[in-house]
Amino acid sequence: MRLKALALSVVAVLGAMLAPATASAAPGNTVLLGDSIMANPTVQHYLTQRGVPLDPKPMNGVGCASDDRFKHAYASVKRAPVDNYSCSGASFRTGGKHITSLANKARQDGKLNGATREVVIFAGANDTYPYILNDKMPVPQIENNLRVSIRNTVNHVKRLAPNARVKVMGYPRITNPAGQTCYLNLLPQGTPSLVVKARPVEDALQRAAANASRDTRSTFVDLKPMTTGHDTCARDRWITGIIDVAPQHRNLALHLTHHGITAVAKHAARV
Repeated sequence: MRLKALALSVVAVLGAMLAPATASAAPGNTVLLGDSIMANPTVQHYLTQRGVPLDPKPMNGVGCASDDRFKHAYASVKRAPVDNYSCSGASFRTGGKHITSLANKARQDGKLNGATREVVIFAGANDTYPYILNDKMPVPQIENNLRVSIRNTVNHVKRLAPNARVKVMGYPRITNPAGQTCYLNLLPQGTPSLVVKARPVEDALQRAAANASRDTRSTFVDLKPMTTGHDTCARDRWITGIIDVAPQHRNLALHLTHHGITAVAKHAARV
């Protein structure tokens, strides 16, 4: 009996040694939850995410393509661990992966818990235009639905990471001071579009995020002041058009340039 008990003990010890380690976050980490603005994949990497096996290496913690530019810029200011769970196409309540699902995956991986210091949420655009294009939904209704969805998401995140400070990010300036957008830019200075009227949606997205932050007593990161003069029509634009001759480096059209995403991430880290 003693030999049998000893053998069982040895097996148990060896089993514990050989079992895969459970992933866990470094104490005081930051978790990033967001859409393609935060993920910032290249076209090649995004296609990999969609099932075209071009380059699987840049997949992040949630299995989505990202160049980690936001992550590295944020970490350079905080000088603390940052875990990237952003995903192109993510939304609060519409298509793609929902932000709550990204949070759940981070929790499952041991990255989002009571030791997490901060959670940064950067999403919302994908919860606007589908309802305009497909449902002809009035902008005030879109804004209210988004506010409720952000509020519910933040509360969910706070349950998973009760000691974390949650930051809800607004979007950078898209329209110029006249409310115009520039998506087909064949000159260094952007060329305004006479068709697309984005200012009402941009303002609704800003209010929804700001009000939901207030509802949940979380931190709203206002990007409008620091991105003024860098809209889609500016000479030094941080969001470039669909066709754009500007020399700024970027991964995707209608997304932040490399300089823009770095500046935005560092600003968010300092708030």
